[in-house]
Amino acid sequence: MTTDSAKLYASRRVFLILLAIFVLPVAVACLVYFAFPQWRPTGTTNYGQLLTPARPLPPLQLRDADGKAADAGLFKGKWSMVYVGAAACAEACRTEIHLSRQVRTALNRDARRLQRIYIAPDAAALEAARGLFAAEHPDLLLLADAGAPGSRAADFFQPAPADTLFLVDPLGNWFMLYPPRADQPADFKGILKDLKKLQSLSQVD
Repeated sequence: MTTDSAKLYASRRVFLILLAIFVLPVAVACLVYFAFPQWRPTGTTNYGQLLTPARPLPPLQLRDADGKAADAGLFKGKWSMVYVGAAACAEACRTEIHLSRQVRTALNRDARRLQRIYIAPDAAALEAARGLFAAEHPDLLLLADAGAPGSRAADFFQPAPADTLFLVDPLGNWFMLYPPRADQPADFKGILKDLKKLQSLSQVD
């Protein structure tokens, strides 16, 4: 073998070694990902249950205690934690509302970026909710659902168990829910961690 041939052979060998170093791991990863789907990681970093894809909120017919229609942009520009109430707010309901207040308070200066909304099924239930929450939860926005059957908040936020907290993004998309777990309310630390992460990534102030 001549000197030039030896140099060419050495160069090719170095090239092939480098190619193997950079390409082989990618090739193996692709092979494992597509050929062995059961090996793919299934864990997520979020605590809440993520909806894929997110669901844009339809126009909801919501009214305040005076019968005035809620602002058309109610769910735009802020994160919204929504609770869809029943005719009566039992202990589990009150626990979830208290939990949502703890989460918002713990956000400190970013608390202003999260609004809490309670949607009662009718005006009578709204009045009862006001009696429960108005004094201790002044920031809780209390509204009654005046929509027709099939186009109410309770119809949209499905499927979900009772006493679930729903998270709506600043663009008006329902994308996450926090149902009670094993007859216990959702975890305060888990929700707070989710919101802090979401707010840190959000471009909406």
